[in-house]
Amino acid sequence: MKQGSTDDPFAEDTGSETGTDTDDDTGESTTKDPETQPSQDGTAGGTIEESSAADTDDDNGSDASRLPYIYARDSVKDGRQQRPIFLRDEIEDGIPKLVGELEDRFGENVYRTDVMEAAVEVAQEHPDLLEAKLEEWGYGWD
Repeated sequence: MKQGSTDDPFAEDTGSETGTDTDDDTGESTTKDPETQPSQDGTAGGTIEESSAADTDDDNGSDASRLPYIYARDSVKDGRQQRPIFLRDEIEDGIPKLVGELEDRFGENVYRTDVMEAAVEVAQEHPDLLEAKLEEWGYGWD
């Protein structure tokens, strides 16, 4: 049967799975050279393990691993998960002022997302500061 527009473009090609292809015009089979064919991981030749080892060697001295977080990431949302947070109006209204103050101190733009995450990290590193604020709010009150 002739191949045409009714062929399933998503059907698996059984000839390439065995490493041989049959030329439809001549009926001859040809063996693919594994050195020139992409491997499972998308690299030419070699195994996944070999490619991973090569990648690891490059990463040991990479500049990206030594860069500060804001320069090593691709975007402000890179590696972050969005989480809902409920804030009172007066707290929400103070965030732009805090961001502006930090921008003045650093002399550059500071992302609100970075400020919010840094605030949570500071609270995690200094639970005593968080405890004092929660006591102001009434926690531990008898």
